[in-house]
Order: sequence, then structure tokens, then C-alpha cells
Amino acid sequence: MRVGVVGPLGPEHFAENVCDALRRMGHQVLRLGPGRPDSRCQKLTEIRSFCRRLLPSIDERPQLHITRAALENGCEVVINVDLRLMPEVVSRLKRGGVRVAFWFPDHVANLDRQLMLAAPYDALFFKEPHLDERLKNLLGLPVYYLPEACNPRWHRPLVAAGTEPHLVVAGNMYPFRLRAIKRLAAKGIPLRLYGPKPPRWIDDTDLRYEHTGRYVSGDEKARLFRSAAGVLSTMHPAEIAGVNGRLFQAAGCGAAVLTEYRSALRELFDLGHEVLAYNDLDELVEQAERLLNEDGLTARLGDAAARRAHTDHTHDLRVATILEKMS
Repeated sequence: MRVGVVGPLGPEHFAENVCDALRRMGHQVLRLGPGRPDSRCQKLTEIRSFCRRLLPSIDERPQLHITRAALENGCEVVINVDLRLMPEVVSRLKRGGVRVAFWFPDHVANLDRQLMLAAPYDALFFKEPHLDERLKNLLGLPVYYLPEACNPRWHRPLVAAGTEPHLVVAGNMYPFRLRAIKRLAAKGIPLRLYGPKPPRWIDDTDLRYEHTGRYVSGDEKARLFRSAAGVLSTMHPAEIAGVNGRLFQAAGCGAAVLTEYRSALRELFDLGHEVLAYNDLDELVEQAERLLNEDGLTARLGDAAARRAHTDHTHDLRVATILEKMS
């Protein structure tokens, strides 16, 4: 099958994982790129965003190349993971005989203009069970629950487990995450942070952890996750019942994952045997201390998590589900 994929591409980008899975499954893949190129100038982005809300054609016209490329190359299915794709583009693809799916891998606060709800998708996939239920029951849309996943090609155990006596945190430093990290560090838990440093408007004077300021991916990330005593996965407040992608990536790398509890977690991993979870600061500190001090715990959890992630939670399995619902 020839399948087009819409979304930003690059090392470990979500669309890149989808393309990689499709290739492994034997499909021909057409990388259609993002719905809109990102600008490095924040002011310019804000001005363009305001104009787009007034004039939809500003987005629609540049996106028509996606329709042309998909139709000219004989795509039977297009999987879109970019919430900026305009409804008219989806309509044009459908009129050309292409089946179109939307997969949203983020929390509900990032739904933006909800363009996907105005487009005639054949199927929509969200990782938030609460959202799936609302959209299906109230709007009658073809909505399905589909959690995120790991890519075994990038997320796999590469080194010995738990050789570094600290917890790793990777990702953007928004206020909720930073405040939680500060409270954990104040309890004496050694932390090492990767990704962009906190923005200037967040007070960050109490540095009791090491922030590298480095973005990590690929084999480097797999080694860092696996070698740490644990990987801390904090959830955005807008994660209502579902879980984030970091959980699956770290589990695939064979890391001992310490994650904030969400109700969907029990269906995905065996708590206490494959991952550890917490509900409040006291539980977070208790579980972190276990990872730092209990001999063999990190390796046992990491090995079990990797087995589960590579068996049940790969992008190949998720993409197969999408194609099955589209048939």
C-alpha cells in the first residue's frame, strides 16, 4: 500500500516514527511534510497566527501541495499527525479517493483551533480516553483510543541498567514540571535534566539539580535513560486519563520509569513490576529513593518495561491499528 504521512519530520519526530513503522511493515511511504513550516521568530509566528484566523486561505493555499503530491503519487491512505492541516485539504484528498486518518499524540490543551473536528476524516485517533468518549458520544465522529508508542529501532536497551546514581528528566520546562522538579530536588533526590533550559520568566534561582541544556535523541537518549537509576515522567496537567510519549520511549530503552499516575496506566503496564507510579510528592520521593537505594530494582523494572513496550506498545502495532480501521 502507498501511504502518505503529513507532519514535521526529523530525528524522533512523531511523523518520522510513523514513516519508519510503515516502511518496516512493507508499505511505500510518501513523506508529505508539515502542514505549516515553523518559524524561528516568535513575533512573526504570532502575527501570522492572527492573520490565519481571519483568512483561512493563508493556510489553505500553501497546503495544496500536499493534496497534489498525494494524488500524483497514488496514495491510497494519508495519515496526518499535524493539527494545523486545514479541513479543505482533507476534503480535496477525500474527493480524490484517498482515505484520510488523523492521529493526535498530545494532550487536550494543545488542540488549538480543533481543525480536525471540522474535517471529513475517515477516522480520528486520540490518546486521551476522556476525549475519545466525548467526541464519539456527542459529535458522532469515528473516533478511536490510541496511546503513543515506542520505536524499537531507537528506543532499546544499549547499556547496563542503573549505573548512574541520579534520575533523568527530559523535555520542556513548563511551570508545572519545573515546580515539581524543584520540590523533588529539595528532598535531596539527585536529578539531571535534558532539553531546553527554563525560560527567563520562570524564577529558577534555586538550582539543586544539573540542567545540561542539551536535547538528546537516538542512541544517546537510549543510553542516558537506561544507565540512570530512573527516568522521571511528569504529566502535563492537561493529561486527564491518558499518558505521555516519554513513558513509552523510556520503557522501550529499558529504563526504570517513575511516572505520575493516570487511570489508563494500569491497562498499559504492570504497576510495580514494569513501571513505578506516584500520586503526590511523598509517593514520588519514596519511589525515587527506592530506585536510588534498592539493589537490582532499576534493572528488574527496566528489563520488564522494555519487554512489554517492544511486545505491546510499538509504532508498528499502532499504525497497523490505524490501517485496520481505515479498511
